[in-house]
Amino acid sequence: MKGGFLAVAFFCALFVAGGAFAQTKSGKLVVIQGSADVDGKSQITEKLLSECVVALPSLKELEADVTARTEYLKEINGEAGKNDHVKVYTASVRISYKVRQKLLIIITQNSLDGKDPVTREEERIIMKETPPFESDPGEGNIFAGRSNRKYYYTSSETAADNAKKRAQIWVSQQQNVLCSVGK
Repeated sequence: MKGGFLAVAFFCALFVAGGAFAQTKSGKLVVIQGSADVDGKSQITEKLLSECVVALPSLKELEADVTARTEYLKEINGEAGKNDHVKVYTASVRISYKVRQKLLIIITQNSLDGKDPVTREEERIIMKETPPFESDPGEGNIFAGRSNRKYYYTSSETAADNAKKRAQIWVSQQQNVLCSVGK
């Protein structure tokens, strides 16, 4: 009696969990799992077809964000015993630019009647921003330490110039992916 009750409880749990079961002629039990998501909801997905740069800033417009901090440096420029607090600088440049994107918009619906997805090509222009272009401390004008040598910038202008130089290289590389006129 107890075993029969457990078997009935097991089959009820399977049925509630979304499964169905059937008994074959040989007396074996076959469990069939399945699920359906027919809730009538729509799903919208985008697929990027193409992208090109519409506008880049001029190289003169690039501005660096400079930060300063004071560090205690030992053996400045390799001189033994020359230890001091020095104000050091780092700089970064971010570039905002416009891109034109062509997208394929796909709208699907979870329904029983099996409608075909609706597709439509769209075009949009958006602003993007690059990751920061940081000044390279390896090109700094002073160093500290002997075996574990580290370089630093001691003026905000040299740190800013280094970061701008890195950003200018990126801008010149993007000239190849500018949108054609009329597209």
